[in-house]
Amino acid sequence: MPESIAQLPLFPLTAHVLPGGKLPLRIFEARYLRMVQESYHREHAFGMCMINLSGDEAENTHIFPIGTLIRIGDFEHLPDGMLGITVEGLQCFHIQHIDVEDDGLRVADVELLDNWPPQILSRQQGFLADRLRELIASHPALSTLYAGEDYNNGSWVALRWLEMLPIDAREKQALLEQPLATGALEFLVGLIKS
Repeated sequence: MPESIAQLPLFPLTAHVLPGGKLPLRIFEARYLRMVQESYHREHAFGMCMINLSGDEAENTHIFPIGTLIRIGDFEHLPDGMLGITVEGLQCFHIQHIDVEDDGLRVADVELLDNWPPQILSRQQGFLADRLRELIASHPALSTLYAGEDYNNGSWVALRWLEMLPIDAREKQALLEQPLATGALEFLVGLIKS
């Protein structure tokens, strides 16, 4: 039976982090400041979800059902008074039900999904790792986040591309529902080669 978490706070964004990924965030809304403060008393910090721009906020359909369980890796107080945090993706989940608290913070009952197992890149897929390595090396902020990662793991490579490329969120959701990275790697090979 899949593991579940009750009343996991949700942080919906257009940007997203997936398992093995890292993302710096600026927190300023009161409900999310509370979420971060309370995360230190929970085993799991919170969940990040992709925003469905055609969804209805009143019905909570503006949040796509697959999100990522995260932990806070680092935090700092920024010069503009905001809170800066760096989050790390741990595991994907599927939202079962969403409640809205008095301040507008959404909390959900979620079912955890298995992470993609490590996968060897085929000869045809190898360029995905090479281009990703070049992309990360050419951006200092990314280089800091991803120092010393394993570019031989096709699952890790696919997840980083899914985070970085402007792919329709519905497409990302469909790929993340698959039990292996194979479909995502095939999709990425076709997308990047074209």
